[in-house]
Amino acid sequence: MNRFKLNITPKMPGLVPPLVMVGVLVVLLPVFILMTLDRVKKQDEFIRERFLITGTSLIRTFEAGTRIGLGSMQWGIERLQSMLEETAGQPDVAYIMITDAMGKIVAHSDAAMVGKIYDGWPDLASLPMDPHRISSRSLNTQDGPVLELAKRFVPFNPRLRGRGWAAGHGPDPSYGYGYGNMPPGPPGPLGPESSARPAFGAFGQTDHYIFAGMSMAGVQAAQAQGFKNIVIRGLLFFVFCCSGIIALFALQAYWAAQSSLEQVMAFSDNVVQNMPSGLITLDTNFNVTSANRAAEKILGEIPEKAYPQMAAMAAKITGSGGVASGEVALNPKEQGELRLDMTVSAIPADEDQIQGFVLLFRDLTQIRDLKKQVETNRRLAAIGKLAAGVAHEIRNPLSSIKGFATYFSRQYENEPEDVEIAKIMVQEVERMNRSITQLLEFAKPMAVEIKQTRIEPLIRHSLKLVSHDLEKKKIRVETDIRTRRETIHTDPERICQVLLNLYMNALNAMDSGGILEIGVADVQDDIEIRVADNGCGIPAKDLEKVFDPYFTTRAKGTGLGLSIVHRIVENLKGDIRVESRPSKGTVFYIILPANGAVMAESDNESIK
Repeated sequence: MNRFKLNITPKMPGLVPPLVMVGVLVVLLPVFILMTLDRVKKQDEFIRERFLITGTSLIRTFEAGTRIGLGSMQWGIERLQSMLEETAGQPDVAYIMITDAMGKIVAHSDAAMVGKIYDGWPDLASLPMDPHRISSRSLNTQDGPVLELAKRFVPFNPRLRGRGWAAGHGPDPSYGYGYGNMPPGPPGPLGPESSARPAFGAFGQTDHYIFAGMSMAGVQAAQAQGFKNIVIRGLLFFVFCCSGIIALFALQAYWAAQSSLEQVMAFSDNVVQNMPSGLITLDTNFNVTSANRAAEKILGEIPEKAYPQMAAMAAKITGSGGVASGEVALNPKEQGELRLDMTVSAIPADEDQIQGFVLLFRDLTQIRDLKKQVETNRRLAAIGKLAAGVAHEIRNPLSSIKGFATYFSRQYENEPEDVEIAKIMVQEVERMNRSITQLLEFAKPMAVEIKQTRIEPLIRHSLKLVSHDLEKKKIRVETDIRTRRETIHTDPERICQVLLNLYMNALNAMDSGGILEIGVADVQDDIEIRVADNGCGIPAKDLEKVFDPYFTTRAKGTGLGLSIVHRIVENLKGDIRVESRPSKGTVFYIILPANGAVMAESDNESIK
């Protein structure tokens, strides 16, 4: 049977406290918002940067193509217009145009806009003079948002400034980047104004600007989807972080609860194991599931199924619950009656169900034995006082009777019959005197002499005194000395007297061929001497009277032997008890203190 063990399954802790949830939201929500805004901002910056790169590449490509066309192919305005229209057909290009310094549109991807004034950029003079720098701004048009890029239009390579065009067609220095003396080209399809000369001359005489509008309408849906994705990822991150933090709090709470529960279980198990009362638990089928040390000590070997008396008491509360208590008499292993003061309570389960029982009990046998011992001591004390007075009053008349009997035996020595009667009177007086002497010895305070006494030689010596009687009845002697001590502080003469009385009682109780067992063992700080026989035993009704004076079941017994034994053991500060079963034998247990002096119970005498 396993020792008592609490069967408690730790449960997961409850919900995380609301304050923890609020704290998590307060900490993580700003982080989530800032991260989301930062991602959106970075996305917008990335899109803007991409369109800036695309627009810049478009403008520079257009300028490069213009340089080649104007320089080698002598393009006119019509060709530039056509090139603008083709360029505007590319994806994400809303428009592209060239204006002069006054904002007049010289060329536009939409031919209808040529010649009109472009006022979308109020101050063209604010544009950088550096032809390599590009300015940008965001506009909202009827066709949607537009990212507009603007820069000075440089159709000719700046490195050719101040040098004539190859083969006499280079630019005139007086016109800067333009063509001052360019020979007229062939008439264009749009008339004389579309020839190369007017176009080139116009580009050379004043500053021109190129504008490229990149349509942002196509990316609005992508931006919206990207924003949605950012928000979703942010929400997932937020939920993940919240769940992680809450899980950490919950795990910490679980560990704390489990640690606290383990401490409580260890403490409870320690308390249950060391409590002086016995405790066992039963399931609903009355099977024993656990027991503490006290229960094992009281019951001996714990059975797998509860004793019928225990099960009957537990069955009383199966239906109604509550607590049942009372006195229960057990007979474990046929070793004698064991009386318990028992309390049974139910172990509740869910929905008013019972999952087992707890039995708490204490041994009443020792309490009853103590009560018997107290009662015996009280009777012995009363009898001792009475015996002392009676014996003293009887002894004087007995002395007179013995004297007269002796006188008559001498006076009538010639009368054999009278002499025989006188001798009988003397013998009976002597027998009465011996009984009175024993009674006085029992009644008066007993002097004891405590000294260091070797245990094994004491047992051997006591057995030697009765060896003749043992051999006569063919009694076999078995000794079992299992003590770690070699000596004991006691009175060896008194102990020998106690053992002789017990040996003689055992001899009278056994038939020929019996067994006398003497054992010595350590009991905590005391010594236990056990004298057992396999004789006729003592009836249960007489066990309480064996130490009473003048109680005997033998015809020739005085009934003072065991009373004197009890008195001696009591004066040695020890204890004696008896166990017996009819036809099985009797066992006397003598418990003596192993160390320390023992004072004699006398007002006027001390230890010799």
